[in-house]
Amino acid sequence: MDANELLKRYRAGEIDFQGENLAGFDFSGADLIGINLAECDLRGANLVLTYLNRANLSKANLMGARLSGANLSQADLLRTNLQDTDLHGAVLYAADLRGANITLANLLDANLISADLRNVNLSGANLRGACLRGANLRYEKRCYEGANLRGADLRNADLRGTNLTGADLSKADLRGANLSEASLREVLLTGANLTGAELRGTFLTDAIAPEACFKEACLTNAKLERANLTAADLTGCTLIDANLTAATLAKIQATQAIMRRSRFNRADLSRANLQGSDLAETTFIEAYLGRADLREANLTDANLAKAELSSTNLSGTNLHGATLPDGSIHE
Repeated sequence: MDANELLKRYRAGEIDFQGENLAGFDFSGADLIGINLAECDLRGANLVLTYLNRANLSKANLMGARLSGANLSQADLLRTNLQDTDLHGAVLYAADLRGANITLANLLDANLISADLRNVNLSGANLRGACLRGANLRYEKRCYEGANLRGADLRNADLRGTNLTGADLSKADLRGANLSEASLREVLLTGANLTGAELRGTFLTDAIAPEACFKEACLTNAKLERANLTAADLTGCTLIDANLTAATLAKIQATQAIMRRSRFNRADLSRANLQGSDLAETTFIEAYLGRADLREANLTDANLAKAELSSTNLSGTNLHGATLPDGSIHE
């Protein structure tokens, strides 16, 4: 069977082509809405601008196929092999991609709104400018592993409201990405680059992000309880009204950051560099600031009750109205 025969049979009303060998076939621009191509061999196939809405491509092999501009809205891509596939500008709205292999794929500017990406392998994929609003990448115990996005290119991606619970984003490039209101609970962000990222209201509870870069990122009202940001770079970031209770912030670089009204209660800030940062009205109750650098920082009206400051560098620090470790108010 060649491509023309399949198209002829489809137009005649046949939709079931499960398990067929269609490697290298040219279906560019074809209308294949609702077709069953489950378990088909589509390696290297040309599906550019093809209509595959609600198509069944589960367990199909699309390695190296061209799907740029294709419409895969609500398609079944369960455990599909999309390794090294070109999905530039493809529409995958509400598509089921659970367990799919999308390593090294090109998803530049792709539409993945409300897609199910649980247990997906996206390591090394190019998701620059992609829209993943409302997509589901969450980890579910005994059901789905967290999504694998190690080293993925997510620059300027729209991830607002996305569920990335338990995902692996180690060394991912998230510069300029919008993660507002997203769930990144227990996410792995080791060495990830979030420079200039929008994380307003984002849940980063129990996140593991040592040596991650948050330079000039916006973390206003972010939830970072118990997060591990050891040696992370928060230079110039905005952390207004954020919750960092019991977080590990040892050796962070956070110079010239704006952290007004944030909570650092019981946090580990040993050897943290907060020089010149605005920490007005923050709470550091029972926080550990051993050998932290707070030179020239603004701690106006901050609450440092029971905080460990014995080896903290407070040279030039503004402590007006601050509650000191012994409970007294600094005049």
